Amino acid sequence: MILETALADALYLNWAIPLAALSPAPVGLRYDSSERAGESLAFFSLVLFRQVGLHVRGASWLGLSYPQVNARLYVRDAANTGSVLLLRQLVPGWVVPIGRLVGGQPLSAAVCEFPGGLPRALPPTLPNEALDAGREWRWRFSAGARLDVVARIGAPSGARLGGDGRGGRDGWEAEVEFFRDRTRAYWRQGGALRRVETEQPATTVLPVSARIDRADWLETFLPFAPFHGWSELHSAFLVPKVQLVFAFESEREARVAAPAAAAG
Repeated sequence: MILETALADALYLNWAIPLAALSPAPVGLRYDSSERAGESLAFFSLVLFRQVGLHVRGASWLGLSYPQVNARLYVRDAANTGSVLLLRQLVPGWVVPIGRLVGGQPLSAAVCEFPGGLPRALPPTLPNEALDAGREWRWRFSAGARLDVVARIGAPSGARLGGDGRGGRDGWEAEVEFFRDRTRAYWRQGGALRRVETEQPATTVLPVSARIDRADWLETFLPFAPFHGWSELHSAFLVPKVQLVFAFESEREARVAAPAAAAG
């Protein structure tokens, strides 16, 4: 089954997690980790975005649009393909039965309040002082507990994944590539893994400085945490818009020997 959609205003909030704090990855997957100061780190993200016109290929008139939050860990599969392990997908309540029926995805109901009118690009030249004085936008969602984040476009975090430079390129561009260059997503369904293949076209990515004002959902539903708590982000960025194609596998993947830690 092939699905097509556009993702709009996708805010990536990324955290470094001590590898030792995570339960073992499902059979066939391994965490995509990095070394920093002698510590092995894995990575977790919340991606908050709007799904725009999601439809089965050839039936664009059936397109659905709604806000969504994905909670994910970063892994590599048996073919060493950069992938994500989906822990939870939060959507409006009316989407849950549709998504579970069509794709068997780990959907849960949430109330999302996402901003509109976000910039699609930065001016070609803009002094740092102007960036620092830029407008702030707020994202909120509630799903048994709440998360509240404020972001300012145009102030990169400057964080680094580790000492290897990710393919010889240090800095923010390498971070974005690490978090976005993922062509497969896996999730648990019963005692097995499901998989979806995703095309990831090049697109505009804007640097972001983000502040977590309320982290109740993270603290309540995730059994792991960063070294210094959820208020300290590793990095953040915004993808204003990108067209995506999803190819769902028709059958389940490998059996999962035992459940691993997951959101909620």
